[in-house]
Amino acid sequence: QLAPKIMSAFHDLGRQHPSDEKVSMRQFQALIILAANDHLTLTQIGEKLSLAPSTATELANRMISLELLKKAGEDMDKRQVKLTLTPKGIELVKKRQQAMADMFGRFMEPFSPADQEEFVNSFDTIWNMIVKYHIKD
Repeated sequence: QLAPKIMSAFHDLGRQHPSDEKVSMRQFQALIILAANDHLTLTQIGEKLSLAPSTATELANRMISLELLKKAGEDMDKRQVKLTLTPKGIELVKKRQQAMADMFGRFMEPFSPADQEEFVNSFDTIWNMIVKYHIKD
């Protein structure tokens, strides 16, 4: 019951992504996943985004044509395609992260300093629980 209320509050903040970028939400999700990893195979991206192999291939090919990703064969198995961010992809992720940080800054402006600290610490607590129960090394 609480999650939709929180998501709605963030949604009401308005657009946090620069409007001059023509990147779909799915493409941005792929960028974020790759930014959190050095590289991933096409299969891994598809699994993380719950995409069929053909859809993952189409997504990767579109992002390669936009020069956001580059691909290379894995050293061990040339049949596996390794995807990494290009400098343009890295820049886009950084730009979007800055836009989100700015949005949160505006969101927290009316908060007292103590409430700002509690808000940030709450996200740290949530992240630590996610790592504890869902992030596998």
